[in-house]
Amino acid sequence: SHLSSETYDYIDWHWHLEFQLCLTQEGTVLWDVGEEEFIVPEGEGIFINTQRVHMASAFQCEKATFFCVDFLPDFLSPERKGKLYEEHVRPVMNNVSLQGLQIDTTLGKGKEILKNLEEMALQFENVQDGKGREFILAGEVLQIWFLLRQELPTNSESGDGEPDERFRHLLMYMQNHYSEGITLDALATHVGLSRSECCRYFKKRTGRTLMDYLTQYRLHKSMEELRQSDKSISRIAQDCGFQSQSYYTKRFRELTGVTPRQFRKRIAKNS
Repeated sequence: SHLSSETYDYIDWHWHLEFQLCLTQEGTVLWDVGEEEFIVPEGEGIFINTQRVHMASAFQCEKATFFCVDFLPDFLSPERKGKLYEEHVRPVMNNVSLQGLQIDTTLGKGKEILKNLEEMALQFENVQDGKGREFILAGEVLQIWFLLRQELPTNSESGDGEPDERFRHLLMYMQNHYSEGITLDALATHVGLSRSECCRYFKKRTGRTLMDYLTQYRLHKSMEELRQSDKSISRIAQDCGFQSQSYYTKRFRELTGVTPRQFRKRIAKNS
């Protein structure tokens, strides 16, 4: 994955069932995982637990690149019973305080884990490797987990419900309905909070207001349309939830310094 401030690339808030391992290959990546921040420079990595809400952006630099490996808990233990699952998979999944772990050379097994991730990145990029590459990659994942498990907390701090559940519901509602006229009342009702408490909750989790996030999400969806479609600017504004083209252009310019039309021309010129 490539992040660039020139094209306003970032990985928006999301979550998945897979465990995730990422190695920064260029620049520095800022990861927000749950309520924690991880600044991961070139040559270092991060582990992100299953079902944790996270996002990534370039940190104080114009470009950053990272190599990412996702694998389901079932890959490590296909049957959710027995010693392997009970001692080495479930305690990690159910530890509510374990959002992520930065992997660097100060970590006991950090150097070995990073070497394995670098080997995986090389294998992945080697398109002339012939058959069987999948076995090598699978073996690397198992070796990394063996090393990583020695660094992860051994106590399972289990909690009721899934981690980040309310936050996920808020994000899902906005991401699924961004093209509509979303109101604060609708958002608050959706997650069972008052208007003021809903605003405080989201601000605490992200450092931003609900409406600021929604506007930026709409702007980035509009950038996808500007890159990939030949729709008119007014149609894109409407499809992305803006009430008028003039307001859309104003907010777009505030974020990028250019108009949507100028942005589209720049993308076409550089492609």
